[in-house]
Amino acid sequence: MNAFRSTRFALRSAAFALLALVSFSCAEPVAPTPPASAPSALLGLPLGGGGGLITVVDTTVTVLQRGIPLLADVSTSATIGPEGGTITIPSAGFRLDVPKNAVMTPTTITVTAVAGTNVAYEFEPAGTVFNKRLIASQDLSLTTILPAITGTKFTGAYFRSRDELLSNGSAIVHELEPTTVDLGNLTVQFTVGHFSGYIVAVD
Repeated sequence: MNAFRSTRFALRSAAFALLALVSFSCAEPVAPTPPASAPSALLGLPLGGGGGLITVVDTTVTVLQRGIPLLADVSTSATIGPEGGTITIPSAGFRLDVPKNAVMTPTTITVTAVAGTNVAYEFEPAGTVFNKRLIASQDLSLTTILPAITGTKFTGAYFRSRDELLSNGSAIVHELEPTTVDLGNLTVQFTVGHFSGYIVAVD
């Protein structure tokens, strides 16, 4: 009788051991957690801008030049509300269109064409960020680029202060904005999402 019980106990133990082994071998393998990827640096990366892609950079570009230099700054202001509006500087060949709902409350916007030959503009209030991107247009017939317009690449570019407008006709910029060129009307356009300074660059 004792031998029978010993045999039954041994068989039961072996069965439990076999069951445990099968359960372990059939368990779903756990995949290792992949390491988190490091965030990409902003410099040089394209970013969504509402009207296309902008590229964040720190670089030097060549500035489009005026055919006749401005002897002094030329400024104009307008109070723009949620309905949108337009600001123009005819003597500089510049137009700024503010779309509907770009601002939610009436905002006085000032555009200044910078004196000299650089096609450069300052916008106030500095630091303003808009709900929709504004459209900046430059009349190319008032610049020196006209004979070579079809072979030129234009870029809108953001500068922080006049110190970055260099005396050799170049500028240090921090954002590049894609442009569209209307050869029929001889204009170049780009969009801006915030203030304060923008140029038209050429390459």
